[in-house]
Amino acid sequence: MAKCPQCQHKLMPWNVRAECPNCGVNMVNYQWEERLEEDSIRADKAFRKLHVNIAKMRYSFAGTKLRIARIPISVIPLFSFLLPLANINMSLPFYESSESMNIISIVMNVMNFNFGGIPAYLSSDLTGDAALMFLLAIVLLAVSALSLIVTLAFFLLNFMKFKSRGMFVCNLFGAGGMIGSAICFNRFCDMMAASTITAFGGSVGFGVFVGAALFLLAGAFNLAVSFKNVDVDFEEIARVKEEKEREEEERAIEERKRKVEEDKKRLEAERAEEIRQAEARLKAAEELEAAGKKKK
Repeated sequence: MAKCPQCQHKLMPWNVRAECPNCGVNMVNYQWEERLEEDSIRADKAFRKLHVNIAKMRYSFAGTKLRIARIPISVIPLFSFLLPLANINMSLPFYESSESMNIISIVMNVMNFNFGGIPAYLSSDLTGDAALMFLLAIVLLAVSALSLIVTLAFFLLNFMKFKSRGMFVCNLFGAGGMIGSAICFNRFCDMMAASTITAFGGSVGFGVFVGAALFLLAGAFNLAVSFKNVDVDFEEIARVKEEKEREEEERAIEERKRKVEEDKKRLEAERAEEIRQAEARLKAAEELEAAGKKKK
């Protein structure tokens, strides 16, 4: 229940007037100057915190040469998914095919896959173990790809904790996913070759090894960045920025005042000129009138 800010009288739902029914003080305007000052202090603190966070974000993205270099290095593993990740060979009567698959072709094949048949493949005595290895290869490859998204999140939030090793851990997951996927797929190919199903053959593409190496390289950079000491006074940067903004605002105010004064002087000069011209016309008219009277 609301109370009067001065006498702490409990207000009833029907007390809708601005004045307190007990002491008569205007509750809306009660200590408005103090409250305005408090709001100003809170606003200054909020702006200072905003400026500090902006300074931290700038430093997190491009504060040192190492931090600048890690941006492209952390993105490069993404392009390894466009390289050949697997080589698939099919040999059937009157039909043979050989195809290199990257992440795009793998996703398209997965989208067209009949997921309802997975339990049957896993429970089959003939293809159960091979299907499990193939499924693990796909899952680990997906984990490696998703690690890039998580890495991006850690990168954007790195200004909150500069020594966070989240990006390094994500890079390790990416490299581990690539290597694990290669092992599972290679095991799947060996199982298929040893089974009675000899129509299928395959091998791991070089893109997997390139991707794992790039993930490890990015991890090394991110680990080095996390060990780097941060000796920047962000509070001082924020204070200097606020002073600069305040000076710019004062200059803008002075410029507006100067323009107002110039416009005022110009208007006064124009008005004085109009008065002078009006007086000149009046004087000329009086002279003409006087000359006409003389002629008469």
